[in-house]
Amino acid sequence: MSAKYSDLSGYFQHKGRQFADRCTNCGLCLEACPVFPQTRAAKAGPKAAITKVTDLLKGGEASDEAYEVVFSCNRGCGLCAKACPEGLLPYYLGFIPAAARLIEAGMPLPALTYQHLPGHRYNSGRFLSALQMKPAETRWMMRPPGDPQPADVVFFTGCAPLGLPHALLETMDILDRMGIGFAALAGGDLCCGMAATLWGDLYAAQRLGQELVAAIATFRPKKAVFFCSGCYVMCLGTLPRFAAVSFQPYELPQFLLENVDKIPFTKTVDRRVAVHDSCHSARLGAVDAPRRLLQAVPGIKLVEMAHHGADALCCGGYTNSVRPDISEPVRRAPMNEAEAAGAEVLATMCAGCHESFAPLEPGYPFEVRSFVSLLAESVGVHREDRFKRYMRLANLPAIVGQAREYLDGGDYTVDEVERVLPDYLRRFCPGHGLLR
Repeated sequence: MSAKYSDLSGYFQHKGRQFADRCTNCGLCLEACPVFPQTRAAKAGPKAAITKVTDLLKGGEASDEAYEVVFSCNRGCGLCAKACPEGLLPYYLGFIPAAARLIEAGMPLPALTYQHLPGHRYNSGRFLSALQMKPAETRWMMRPPGDPQPADVVFFTGCAPLGLPHALLETMDILDRMGIGFAALAGGDLCCGMAATLWGDLYAAQRLGQELVAAIATFRPKKAVFFCSGCYVMCLGTLPRFAAVSFQPYELPQFLLENVDKIPFTKTVDRRVAVHDSCHSARLGAVDAPRRLLQAVPGIKLVEMAHHGADALCCGGYTNSVRPDISEPVRRAPMNEAEAAGAEVLATMCAGCHESFAPLEPGYPFEVRSFVSLLAESVGVHREDRFKRYMRLANLPAIVGQAREYLDGGDYTVDEVERVLPDYLRRFCPGHGLLR
């Protein structure tokens, strides 16, 4: 990214114009897209639909067809880029600036976007976490104090992973057993800006990212470790173009692998494990670290799905966040491949992937587990995945009944949960008919 771009918005505006000028509107990108056939824009055909997007980027009017294409895209599976004869990146350098143009034209964000808004009372991290743990169990700061104690390592949870508190607590348990001192900082209020980037609010994305970098820097760390690969990408490659990043960013698997000799593996985990590579990790080529890490666990045997590494199938997470009505076939595709590979565990590297797959576990002959949980099991730690338990119930009264003990003394009332939780069930359990 050239220094001539003063901000994130200017960069994407320029790239969007380049995309529109080079795109031939052949439609091959949308022919390859696993989501497009499910959209209302499919009736017009891929050539007509992509033309609406390029017209928008050239200054044309916002259209329902462009909106449908742009806000249904998975934002990372990359199949459109592989199909493009011009070597373009439609999902990123085409659709993100198009999303910005649509929002500027007054078209609304998808209804469930509030679940990813930093600081929103009902964003997914804060809300889902409150259903699964008591306030006293929290081991992280929502914001750093005015003058925090210095820490060589800051562990940033990210926003979505906060909704899987068992995996975050297991990560901290492992770091403790490794003898690594760290400060833990949570997402939910703080955010890297990746979500805002994906839906085209580029000024907010840059502001949020710079606020996060500043918050981490108050600890004067040498290293910042990110559970979320999206946060890692933002702090490694995007935000440094516009602000100084004074620490070395690490993806959690990379950091753990570099210190694998400190992990006290004591128990055998006899499982055939298939690794699902997140979109960010797959596009970066950062797929070896999680495999080498899991291979260090006694007893684990890795099996590969038909599509893995750079060719890994997307979990459908972004589409599921904004268009849960059409996401289920995309979510099931990697699950079906894991079954075909004979996996006993599908190991997720990304919280969004875990949230896509875990509700679909019933009916498949394997477990969906975070890779951290497999490491934790081998060091003698186990924390229940209550998100998966609730989503398997897929029933509002049953979930509220089981969550009451965690709500007592917390930030949310039972009435609030009963009002908001149906949106989450709609997102994760469309139709509540998840058995095949």
